[in-house]
Amino acid sequence: MFRETLPLRRMTVFMLAFCLGVGLFSWVNAQPEQVVDVRIKDFEFRATQMPLQLNAQTVIHVVNEDKVRHDFGSSIFQNTHTRVESGGVFTYGNDVRGAFIEPDHKATFRFVIRESGRYQFQCSIHPEMKGEILLLSAGTV
Repeated sequence: MFRETLPLRRMTVFMLAFCLGVGLFSWVNAQPEQVVDVRIKDFEFRATQMPLQLNAQTVIHVVNEDKVRHDFGSSIFQNTHTRVESGGVFTYGNDVRGAFIEPDHKATFRFVIRESGRYQFQCSIHPEMKGEILLLSAGTV
């Protein structure tokens, strides 16, 4: 009976080692998300961003600290599959235009930037509110 369980134990140890190895390999090769934080305060966009790379998972967190509703819209989402979370509701799709954000609420946009350039964002309710995300690829001046 001992001889029959030994191959089973070896197989179990092998499978466990394999799964741990695959998990570690995936973790080491996973790209971190690049994050842009945008605060809306006093009818202004205040953006903080790290250097952005093309073809990497990008997350924009927008927090509305004003007492009125605002919109966050940008051409950066054109021709891009974007996931938006706002108020516990998730929206998916291509060519997302933006999201309305109620006072003291936030919205999160997840997508991959495919082209370098200057991407403006604005509030359609208050057109004077504008900001910009700049993405330069290597070799761009």
